[in-house]
Amino acid sequence: MDNKNGMNDVTKNDVTKEEMEEIYEQISKAVSLTEKGMSKEATAIYEKLLKYEVPEVYNNLGNIYRRDGMLGKAVEMYRKTIQLDNSFSAAYFNLACALMEMERYSESIMFFEKAEKLGLKGFDLDVQLTLCYLAVGNHLKARERLKDEKVRKEVEKYIEGELRI
Repeated sequence: MDNKNGMNDVTKNDVTKEEMEEIYEQISKAVSLTEKGMSKEATAIYEKLLKYEVPEVYNNLGNIYRRDGMLGKAVEMYRKTIQLDNSFSAAYFNLACALMEMERYSESIMFFEKAEKLGLKGFDLDVQLTLCYLAVGNHLKARERLKDEKVRKEVEKYIEGELRI
């Protein structure tokens, strides 16, 4: 989950309002480049913006790293995002997804649940969390989420054989 417009004044360096506006213009440009498949160019912009310690920069750079298979670097970026803004629900979700790709399901559950407590809701969260619950053998919590037929159908795509819980 990218954060495109979330103005957040959590920065380590003192910057003027005009500088913040420029930073967010650069973030928007980098998001647009990423959407066009130009992640190297977007990465270059984000790396120049790291010095401002804007959470969205770290989160979005983490997304690029994750898409490129650099999961360790992605995790580092998401953790930095959360350090800068511990209410950034998308960063918890993204961190959980990266950890899930690393088959660290228990940790993923913790961060998916934190994202949900912060107000993040939706189909993707339900599916990912259900898959993690199944991976660690927590059938009770998986069963709760599988009551949604759309979630069940999506989860079944990832499960070999019949889903019996």
